[in-house]
Amino acid sequence: MAARASSKTDRGIAERLMVSPLFENMTLDDVESCFTCSGALCLSFKKGDMIFTEEDEPTKLHILLEGGVRIGYDSFDGNRRVIGNFTDTGEVFGDILLFLGKEKYGVFAQATCDSKVISLPRDFMSGTCGNACGYHNQLINNMLMSFARNAYALNMRLRILSCPTIRQKIAKMLLVYNDRDMSKPINMTREGLAEFLGVTRPSVSRELMKMQDDGLIDIKGRKIYVLDPAEIEALN
Repeated sequence: MAARASSKTDRGIAERLMVSPLFENMTLDDVESCFTCSGALCLSFKKGDMIFTEEDEPTKLHILLEGGVRIGYDSFDGNRRVIGNFTDTGEVFGDILLFLGKEKYGVFAQATCDSKVISLPRDFMSGTCGNACGYHNQLINNMLMSFARNAYALNMRLRILSCPTIRQKIAKMLLVYNDRDMSKPINMTREGLAEFLGVTRPSVSRELMKMQDDGLIDIKGRKIYVLDPAEIEALN
């Protein structure tokens, strides 16, 4: 159950969300005006709370303020599939189906820890408010760019899932999500990695251990470091 923390955001929240691509090229006053004009809500969620379910109607654009959110669905075989994880302040989620006229999301959004989310009404995002608000136009332009980035991310995930072996899936993910910068580790639990790749956790654990034994990667807690970039590249 979500608890509404506030019916409007304060300046401190607006300052924190300036990092969001949704508010790119906008001033702090612009961001505050967007919240006021739209009637945005700041919602609080406990770990495990559903922000929206597969059966809910898409009516809001969601922006992560703090915490973490995962997007997924329950498959016919009873397994839960995760298709996205959001952990950074300012990340936008729940936007893909917002303007398609769908009656249901078809996916769920769940808080992975105590979290706060800003919720913007769909109607505010579908057209300007008629008050000659320059920030409103900029917000819509930024939203279109966000859609493009999401489409790109989905395409990259499809490329990962299309790899024939678990090792190749892991290697492709290391390449894609590090943008080929092998000095940066992937930070993900084995359960999260298994859900993301659509395979069982034991299978992922075994392959990670084999890759570590082969000198390809080093695992420290939740972080996976690449030790042999050339071999990781060769797997793809």
